[in-house]
Amino acid sequence: MVSEAWLHRPGDDPTYSNAVGAAPTQAVRIVLLNDNCLFATALQARVERDPRFEIVGVASDCGEAARVVDEARPDVVLIDAGLPRDDPLVATRLIMRGDATPRIVIMADPDDELDAVEAHDAGASAFLQKPRSAADLLETLELAAILAQVQVPQAESDER
Repeated sequence: MVSEAWLHRPGDDPTYSNAVGAAPTQAVRIVLLNDNCLFATALQARVERDPRFEIVGVASDCGEAARVVDEARPDVVLIDAGLPRDDPLVATRLIMRGDATPRIVIMADPDDELDAVEAHDAGASAFLQKPRSAADLLETLELAAILAQVQVPQAESDER
């Protein structure tokens, strides 16, 4: 069962619609956590060509990511599961302890030894395969944007 807290965005932010798939009225603000500077730069250049998204910060380790997220207050944090020095679950927990309430998307390679249930338990909203193309990247960001704006009503109990 999915908990309401996992899918509910706190507050009544007017920039978000309650309708699944509805476009936000402003760009989705994104922080990248990726230690590969070349990849992060290329990703940032590609994403910024789409007015639906805005990269508001880039970090290369957990501590830096937590600071950037607290300062930039993004809607979404994209975490590379293959960080050599940092565990993406540790990064997720550290970010979720801060004041910001972003949706966290962990992007993993098929051979990454990370479990989707563990990622969810750490606070991640989505655990996705790393995009293989620019089109796949935009699709991933669209999914993250939907996750950032969706409010799911509390499920009725099945124990009536």
